Amino acid sequence: MRRPIALLLALLGAVPALAAQVVDQSGRSVELPARVEHLVAIPIPLASMIMAVDGGPQRLAGMNSASRADFEHGLLGRMYPQAQQVPSQVAGEGFVPNVEALAATGADLVFQWGDRGDDIVRPISALGIPVITLRYGDSALAAGWLRLVGAALGKPERGERLAQWFEARSQAIATRTSTIPAAQRPRVLYLQRTRSGLIAAGAGTSMDGDIRLAGGSNVAAGVPGFAPVDVEQLLVWDPQVVLLNNFEPGLAPAELYGDSRLAGLAAVRERRVYSYPHGGFRWDPPSQETPLALDWLASLFHPERAEPGLRQRITEAYQLLYGYAMGPADLDDLLKLAGNGDSAHYRALFAGEAR
Repeated sequence: MRRPIALLLALLGAVPALAAQVVDQSGRSVELPARVEHLVAIPIPLASMIMAVDGGPQRLAGMNSASRADFEHGLLGRMYPQAQQVPSQVAGEGFVPNVEALAATGADLVFQWGDRGDDIVRPISALGIPVITLRYGDSALAAGWLRLVGAALGKPERGERLAQWFEARSQAIATRTSTIPAAQRPRVLYLQRTRSGLIAAGAGTSMDGDIRLAGGSNVAAGVPGFAPVDVEQLLVWDPQVVLLNNFEPGLAPAELYGDSRLAGLAAVRERRVYSYPHGGFRWDPPSQETPLALDWLASLFHPERAEPGLRQRITEAYQLLYGYAMGPADLDDLLKLAGNGDSAHYRALFAGEAR
């Protein structure tokens, strides 16, 4: 009797663990490998998000080359210096997968955008690699990214914990700003590009939603998506606050303050031009750090209503997200105190007691 039972147990032990299934943001049911050891992130925000959920880059087998900016200009290199060795040639322009480089990673699973056409998904599936697709747009979608990353890594509880923090903090800020009358909401402009021609973030962009949630009014809301504009249009809009992107390295308010063509803008006259912070990821697009970006925006838009203690909230969030202990210099660098410090209210809001 013992031999059949022993044989049965041996056979059961030889059966691989059942794979889980997830529904991605395109509504596709994706069967996950029983164990993911090599994960590739083609969407730019996903590399740092995977490190946040997994506690490091140990299973990140490939990332978008644009993710390298988080090492060079943000704090990711300080937190995970070993991640700089992760291959970054897995996709080209327009997130088109490099199938040879992708195959060389030995990927068990790939994250890809799902709202840019099947042409960037099909080549990955043809390699026999499961693909989880994500949608881009409203920053709130990033909470779903956290849940999907957690599921992919076999850490659903960790993904859920971070997603719940994301949603709770975002909702707290939205509640705080929801009662601000329209007449008291500053006119805000986000410039996705400045040096190589002006491009503004209009309707349907994550920046439009973030501006509104944080208590501002997007002057470019009448144009769709990311739209080229000229100086004359900026003068017509006359924003009271201008937000600068993280896609042009080193871009700082001083460049706008020194541009005589923009001297008539309210934001320039009142010195309310600010460059978005850059931490584990850029704070302008959606990421796991979006609640911190919303907190920062709400303070800039309404300094008289600002919730004190953003530096402490950043410190606590970085411990939660990355297990990283932020020092004063880290906080100054993240908040770009050197470049933003001469703009209105900035040091009073964010410099810390010692400064």
